[in-house]
Amino acid sequence: MAKVGVAILLGWVLLIYGGLTFLIVKKKDYTLISGFSNRPKEEQERLIQSGFVDALGKLLVMSFLIFVITYIFWLFSVPYSLEIGLSIFTIVLLGGLMWIQRFEVKQKRKKMFWITGGISVGTLLFIVVLIVVGLQENDIHIDETTLTVTGMYGVEWELADIQSVELLEELPEVLIRTNGFAVAGYLKGRFRLEKPYEGGLLFIQKKSPPYVYVATADDYFILNRKQANETHEFYASIQSKIASYE
Repeated sequence: MAKVGVAILLGWVLLIYGGLTFLIVKKKDYTLISGFSNRPKEEQERLIQSGFVDALGKLLVMSFLIFVITYIFWLFSVPYSLEIGLSIFTIVLLGGLMWIQRFEVKQKRKKMFWITGGISVGTLLFIVVLIVVGLQENDIHIDETTLTVTGMYGVEWELADIQSVELLEELPEVLIRTNGFAVAGYLKGRFRLEKPYEGGLLFIQKKSPPYVYVATADDYFILNRKQANETHEFYASIQSKIASYE
């Protein structure tokens, strides 16, 4: 069910992106190019003659084809196809937008290059930092009264509030990400799972059972490690702390 919903969403994005590409490239509806309609008529003609519009059209077609290939590979469950494909799509699109500034009108060429370049580099750096931080494992600390999961989306709970601790051999079906990080099999943040779990926090690496489920009256998290013995150690540690606390 979760994949069907994502497939529909990506399909709509693909349809809209493809439609815009078709209208700009084939129908030559340049009013769809951001800021084009606000330029003086003479400047519009110079952009067309300089090759700016043609270069933008080629970039749209290329990025659209990357999106299509990514979508098809993902539908056939090729591992990491969505993450890799969207990364290539982003790099090609942002890099291409910088490259086509060479066709800008002369008096705006340098300014637009630096603006576009700054946005592109800033976006790529943000994505890289987000991925690096997201891939770092969350540490778990348990003292006499609290359990703390550090790092991105971390929590701090009183041991007295914990009502359930279970070791799950299978991960419940993940329906949708509501506020989290998902790349290369790492899930971190808030996700909605199948009933009866509903919404909660995940700090997991998929396909690396078992998984430790810890719940309070209002929330829960599921956590694991790539090595099963480390997951078992955490489960035993929290069970021991809760038993001694009681």
